[in-house]
Amino acid sequence: MNAFGYVGWALVLASLGACCSARYTDDWRIKLGIATAVVVAAFAIQLDRVPLIGFVASVQSEPSMAMILILGSHGASSLWPQRLTRLDMGPLHLCIVLLGLVMYPSALGIGYIDLYAAGYHPYTAIGMLPLAFVLAWFAGTRLLAFWVVLAVLMQGYSVGESDNAFDYLIDPIIFMYACWRAAAYAWRRYDGAR
Repeated sequence: MNAFGYVGWALVLASLGACCSARYTDDWRIKLGIATAVVVAAFAIQLDRVPLIGFVASVQSEPSMAMILILGSHGASSLWPQRLTRLDMGPLHLCIVLLGLVMYPSALGIGYIDLYAAGYHPYTAIGMLPLAFVLAWFAGTRLLAFWVVLAVLMQGYSVGESDNAFDYLIDPIIFMYACWRAAAYAWRRYDGAR
């Protein structure tokens, strides 16, 4: 795993630590201390000469940009709730669900086109940028454009191990999380309409 994988997972773990500690305290210094302690423990504690963060990375080599954005925003807003407003992640969750529903089955051979293989083509990233700006315009949020631009930049500069543009956009873990959030949102809307 390269440096981006370690830094990305450290950000994810720090955000998770901040989110979990927000249930027990309102002091941002304690929450920041717990988030820092989680990151230090992930690097310092070793099992069989492998840091704990290495075991996290063995499940998935590096987090996608969607995971960093979603968990990072949750972690930041739980650290400083009075200063930061929670971003509306609904359009981002919906885009992740739609992209995953199209991309993952096609990567498994269901259908005639392998959309995941198209991510290796250099013009895929160029085509994703205008699409992201159109989606951001329709959704009324700049977060979608920010998500795609960061993923395209990361792929263009070969920050991670993958050469595929879609690996920088989404990953299976965040796809399952987005499906869960979309299903919970749909259930609340359905339950509220009854």
